[in-house]
Amino acid sequence: ISEVKNMAILEVKNLKKNFGNLEVLKGIDFEIKQGEVISIIGPSGSGKSTFLRCLNLIEIPTSGIIEFDGENIFNTPEGEKTNLKKLDKFINQHRQKMGMVFQHFNVFPNMTVIDNITLAPIQLKLMTKEEANEKAMELLKRVGLEEKANEFPKKLSGGQKQRLAIIRAIAMNPKVML
Repeated sequence: ISEVKNMAILEVKNLKKNFGNLEVLKGIDFEIKQGEVISIIGPSGSGKSTFLRCLNLIEIPTSGIIEFDGENIFNTPEGEKTNLKKLDKFINQHRQKMGMVFQHFNVFPNMTVIDNITLAPIQLKLMTKEEANEKAMELLKRVGLEEKANEFPKKLSGGQKQRLAIIRAIAMNPKVML
């Protein structure tokens, strides 16, 4: 058991990301063990969001290696082109295990708070509608938003939208949260 606890859940080796001639990520090496909480800080424009988006393969890195939960999910040596067709089959499975809270929340404005939370677990058949609703209400209560369950996001403050985005990601029971 202690061996598993010390195992890296996420390991990044020589991760690079270029946008044309602009090199944003310049060979990042990074390891997170299960249970660790890591903060990434830096000035605006330094690549923090790009790094997180690369970990979840929302942005495809230029090169490097990403291993998640013992599985190599991205491996493109420098100078080699990424095989996107091969990558496509893993992306959705991978994203189900890695929750992400976006900088601008990305909540669905045309859906109620509870529907925002239950959409993915129901559509991916991870939970029944009843189970998803029960979990959503439990999470809403934890963050003090249970009375907002049937409201639309436009009626929420910025902080409430941020809490909604966080619990929407938590509702998927991810192994890692970005």
